[in-house]
Amino acid sequence: RRVFPRAAAATPPAGRIATPLSSPCRWGRSEGAFGLLGPQCRSFATPEPKLSKAASDALGSIKQTMRRATITLTKAQRRTFPGNIQKYKLMGGRPEFHNVDRNRHGRIFEPWHNFEIVISSSKNNCWITVKNKGWKYRTVIASHAGNVGFRDATKKSEAATQRIAENIARKLKRLGVVCAEVTFRKIMKVETCLQAFQSVGLQVTRLTHRPRLPHGDPAKPRKQRRV
Repeated sequence: RRVFPRAAAATPPAGRIATPLSSPCRWGRSEGAFGLLGPQCRSFATPEPKLSKAASDALGSIKQTMRRATITLTKAQRRTFPGNIQKYKLMGGRPEFHNVDRNRHGRIFEPWHNFEIVISSSKNNCWITVKNKGWKYRTVIASHAGNVGFRDATKKSEAATQRIAENIARKLKRLGVVCAEVTFRKIMKVETCLQAFQSVGLQVTRLTHRPRLPHGDPAKPRKQRRV
């Protein structure tokens, strides 16, 4: 039977003094040559430090800003709401374009900037993104079927595509943009988007088709179909 030596009792580090077991911290505090050493500990009996007047005013203003106004919608309004209801409620009384990047002058875009509308469509959905070509192609607005209130199988309908394009065009008009360039990869649903742009009054200055480039050797023939 092997006998191991007993471990030595733990000693406090240099510059600190040991505290009784009832203290919430293992080691207490002592003042050394360089000021206070060790972690700052406060027992539960010690009262909580009070904030200064400036700090309490700042905290109150933050709480006031974070307090959201209660917005209630009727069933009919919920049924015909043209956007995301949860995002509308979370936005509260803030301006519409509060989350769009602004330049150092506080403006979203300059008068000489050009905008490009990129349409990405598939069989089940349509995504439209607006990019500012004059400011490193930053995304200004984006919209899709779920963003305008369509769910499940209705996202693939033509009405959803029409609503997405109208949403984008109206936002651009509210921003002050009257013309933009349109770029698309697939031809599907592009005609519906162009009709929606025209109905709102947004002019299309250029229409560009950028198809996806084929991968691998384009001269390689297609595999024979097995039956």
